[in-house]
Amino acid sequence: MKQDYELIKIILQTLADNEGYYMLLDNLANKIQEKTGALEPFNDKFVGHFFLAKDTNLIAELGICFFTGQQYHKPVPANYAKLRITAQGLEFLEALKNDNIIHKIKEFSVGTAIDIGKSLLIKIISKQLDF
Repeated sequence: MKQDYELIKIILQTLADNEGYYMLLDNLANKIQEKTGALEPFNDKFVGHFFLAKDTNLIAELGICFFTGQQYHKPVPANYAKLRITAQGLEFLEALKNDNIIHKIKEFSVGTAIDIGKSLLIKIISKQLDF
């Protein structure tokens, strides 16, 4: 699977725009489907990017969002699964809003991109504040 930073940005922005501190997984998947025009809410691309964001601590599950394992053909959404954006997710979202940063990180893995994106964002902010 090729990383799609635009999809990660949409996922993070959707969670950040949510009124509460968490969002039901079904609601997130449906909103992402609407925003991206995907044929189904839990397509492989969404699920794969969900796990990338979770692996890199951009989002956190409140309980279990997907059932996985040998008995499942593919990840199965859990009923009433909840998730939230993390502080690291909010920081990375700010970095993704800057086109210069996205251009520089798009070839890196998500974990590396987070580190580089935060460093570049700090430099940009420092210049703006004249540090």
